[in-house]
This record gives sequence, structure tokens and C-alpha cells, in this order.
Amino acid sequence: MSEKLLDSHSNSFRTVAENVAPVETPYRRINTALPAPDTLELLAEAESCFPEVNCYQPPIMWERAEGYQVFDRAGNCWIDFSSTAVMCNSGHGHPAIRAALEEHVRHGLLAQFSFASEIRVKLAQRLVELAPEGIDKAYLWTVGSEAIEAALRLAREWGQRQNPEKYHVLAFRGDYHGWTLGAHQLSGESAAKPWLKHPDAAIHHLPFPDPGAESPAGFDSLNQSLSDRGIVPGQIAAVFIETIQGWGALPLCREYVQQLRRWADEHRVLLVFDEIQTGFGRTGKLFGHEHYDVRADLLCVGKGLTSSLPLAAVLGPGEILDLLYPGEITTTHAGHPLCCAAALANLDVIFEEGLIEKARRTGEIAREELQGLQRRFPDRISRVSGLGLLNAIHLRSPKDGSPDERLARELTWAAVKRGVMLFQTNRPTVKICPPLIIPPEAVVDGISAIGEALEELIS
Repeated sequence: MSEKLLDSHSNSFRTVAENVAPVETPYRRINTALPAPDTLELLAEAESCFPEVNCYQPPIMWERAEGYQVFDRAGNCWIDFSSTAVMCNSGHGHPAIRAALEEHVRHGLLAQFSFASEIRVKLAQRLVELAPEGIDKAYLWTVGSEAIEAALRLAREWGQRQNPEKYHVLAFRGDYHGWTLGAHQLSGESAAKPWLKHPDAAIHHLPFPDPGAESPAGFDSLNQSLSDRGIVPGQIAAVFIETIQGWGALPLCREYVQQLRRWADEHRVLLVFDEIQTGFGRTGKLFGHEHYDVRADLLCVGKGLTSSLPLAAVLGPGEILDLLYPGEITTTHAGHPLCCAAALANLDVIFEEGLIEKARRTGEIAREELQGLQRRFPDRISRVSGLGLLNAIHLRSPKDGSPDERLARELTWAAVKRGVMLFQTNRPTVKICPPLIIPPEAVVDGISAIGEALEELIS
């Protein structure tokens, strides 16, 4: 096998140049050692000034990015299968977004706190117009974790105003909702974390309803699970749902979600869909929860809302979003006007260029190619999953079939060396989530390169 990482348990890749084979296709180009020798000094400086927690992605010094490609200063070019952590739905630096930002910088506000502005009103109105029936207000934030925190606070306020005991919240094991205090406790296997001495005892995690699992979670066990914890359905304020479980691009069982909707209506429980990765066309529908044909009470959105700058929102009915007293929770930069300009331009691009349908069609091609890899490497790839252009391959050990996180790390770097930009999940998966504008031919070329990388790793 080729030279690997220094430490399979470390988040840091080598930052010394490695000779690699040249690559030249219409979509990717590698013509230097990697990392490019003239970026090594900057990478070393990054390692010295950033904490280790920030130094876990492939050691490529990005110089610029355009459309569906990333470039370094040495002229190397990658097909971007990361979309910068599933953000750039309309591509990197779309001309319409650049133009909107340039225009706003010349003539618009660059700060406003919670004062009103026309551009902020326009964005809120546009989001409400696009949102499902029953949603009439938009609560603007900066990043997805903030939106989740706001939704958690709102859900508990709403629940306790009906019944002082209605403050418990459910989430699914393995979901990821962010790294702030509440969002982190909603994430993972339980609210308990090694660093947290007193976790939230009213956050409960249920088995993930994965239709592809050998023993998929059944809805019938929900009430029994609550009873085992000493709570009844009337004490539940909300269920937080990552619309597609992000680390593995895992859709939920559609029938389960529909049963959950009926249960929630019966017991007056809010369904809160985390659409931060899945919103704005990523899955081949405007919002990912539309695949389940259910109603959302609250939507948390971000990432693909701007395809560029930090902006997030909670979308919901006024009867819930108006529960908090004015100024009770806000931030200085929430709904920043420059980000609103980017969002409005980005939404125009998504619809004018038909990117939702493109994501659906190109996603089907991507999964066909990935399933071909699975057939080629059945002892190494246990599963291909996803919707639209949010997909993943799940890697396993040929010895016992166990998930193989080390192989996922190695494959990520091996693909980068072949001109395909991937990002580390720190899980036994490799995610394939290019910008929605990507040509199908580039998707096929990139997945072919991943196959070449895997072939070399296991030979």
C-alpha cells in the first residue's frame, strides 16, 4: 500500500510535499508535488497559529475557487466534491452573487444590528414565500448552530406555555446539529459528552430510522422508549430531525417520518427539520423534508441559502417565532445585510438556472457511478447512500466488515492527490457533494478518480 498518514488517530495530515503522478483531464489538473512546495511555508504557519482542532482537512492551500473547481497558487485544479462542507449550492463565486455583493458594498449598509433595512425585509419575505404552507416568519441568524439554538429555545418556550412539564426534546442518534451547547447535546448518541459534567437530562436520543439498516428502527417502539425513560408523549415539546443524516448522507425511513408526523399532531409536538445541509435544492427538492411528504413546524436553514457568506434562519409560524420577548436572544451580526444581498442573488440563481432539477438528475448519475464502485469493491464499500447531490460511500474492513474510518481518511487524501477535493468526515464515510452547477461529465470523472485511488490503496 502507498505511504499513509502519520497517525490514524490524529486530525493532522502530513505537511511535507509528496511526489504524485501528474493528472490532466478537462476537469482536474495536478502538476506539482502535493502539497505544492510553494505553499508549505504557509501551511506551517497555519499549523503554528491555528489550534489542532482546525487542522484536519487535506493540506491544500486554496488560492481561489470558481464554479465547481478549486485552485491553488501552483496551478493545480480540483473538482470540488466538498462544496465547502455542503454550502456552495450555486457554485463558488457565482457572477450574480459577486455582482450583488459588489453593488451592496458600494451603496449599502455594512452593519445594522437589529434595526430594520429594506434588504433584510426583502429576504425575509422571499424565504416566507418559498417556505411550506403555515410558515409566515423568518428569524435570521448567522450560522446553523445559532439557528438550532434558537429553535430549541422556541420549542421549549412553546411547550411550557401549554404545560410546565412539556419541555423534553427528542433527537436521533448519529444526527449532527452543531457545536454550540444545545446543538451539541442534540447531536451524537446522547446529550452526555465527556467535557460536560451536567448534560441536559431532558434531551433524549432515539434510534435512527434508517430504512437500509439490517434492523431499522420501528416507530412502534417510540412510546415504550419514552415510558422506559419515565416520560409520556405529552411532555415532549419537539423532535429535532436532521433531514438527511449528514455524516453518511443517510435518508430517513419515509414511513417512519410520516408516522412521526401523525404522532406529533396527536400529542401537539413540534417537528423541527434541520435543513442546514439539505435546503435550497441540494437533495433535488427545495427542502429535503419534502421527500417524506410531511409538514414541518420549524425549519432551520443555512449554508446553501447564500452559497457563500454566513447566514442562517429559523422559518416558522408567528405563533411560535413571536413567543420570545423583543431582544431576548439576538446577535450583533444576525442577518447581516451583505449576507442578505448574497442570499437574494443566490436564490435567483437557483431558480433561474434550474439547479433543483439539475441536482436531482446529476445526483442519479452520481449514485449510479458510486454503486458501480460498490460492485467493484464489495468488500471495501458496504453502502452507497444519498439524495440529489448529497451522497456518501461507506467504507468497511474486509476482515470483519466493521466500519473503516482509517480507510476513509486515506481515501480522502488519495483522491485529493488525483484532483478531487474531498473533506474529512472523521467517520468511515467519504461524502460526494459537489456544487449543483457541476456538469455530469465532471461528476463521472471525479468518481472515476476516487475508484483509481481506492484501487491503489488496497493493492
